[in-house]
Amino acid sequence: MNDPLGVFVDYCKQHARTIRAYDWAAGTHPVLTPELIKVTRAPYMGSRISREQERHLLRLSETAPWDDVPPDANLHDADPMLDGGHYDRALRLYQHFFQDRPRGLGHAKVSKSLHLVRPRLFLILDSALLRRYRRAAEVAARELQHAGSRHAPARRAYWAAYRTDLLRAAEGLELLRRAARDHDDPLVAEAAARLSDVRLLDIFAWMPDRDAGVGPIRSAV
Repeated sequence: MNDPLGVFVDYCKQHARTIRAYDWAAGTHPVLTPELIKVTRAPYMGSRISREQERHLLRLSETAPWDDVPPDANLHDADPMLDGGHYDRALRLYQHFFQDRPRGLGHAKVSKSLHLVRPRLFLILDSALLRRYRRAAEVAARELQHAGSRHAPARRAYWAAYRTDLLRAAEGLELLRRAARDHDDPLVAEAAARLSDVRLLDIFAWMPDRDAGVGPIRSAV
């Protein structure tokens, strides 16, 4: 990517309401709450979680294995080749909400909700990211299968593919934070400092000019 700071500044300007409502809520509660689910909806993130789906998520939150996944758990450390680590525990927590879900409650709604509770760990699996990482996730699944990981899915490993990009982008994301530190728009500086690496990379994967070149922020796709 030729101008990661420019892309980030554009996102902050175009989606300031999302940052102030959705992103500033990230990490403020250890479990799901009605307040968190509210900011996943329009005009902030547009998840369209219905009232019935909200009640379902909140019921599951009461019995979810939250204690198995610390609030500061990081996708950097979630190695799918390790048993009993962050990947293992994050997968159990995610499946607690995703399995036996009511109709219409898919990856986008579940991940947008869980990202707010564990913002350094859960990526936002909306339709844009699923399209963006489709091929990389297929490659990641095959690699996990060949390596003998018991977490290898049959078709696509989105978490593993995204984690690979996250590790590659670590230096670039740190450079971005430094470059944004003294930006004349205070929202840009604050967002660069406060958003997790998972969320920062999501912004670059989501913005329209995300395919323009390869630079400090690298892409696996």
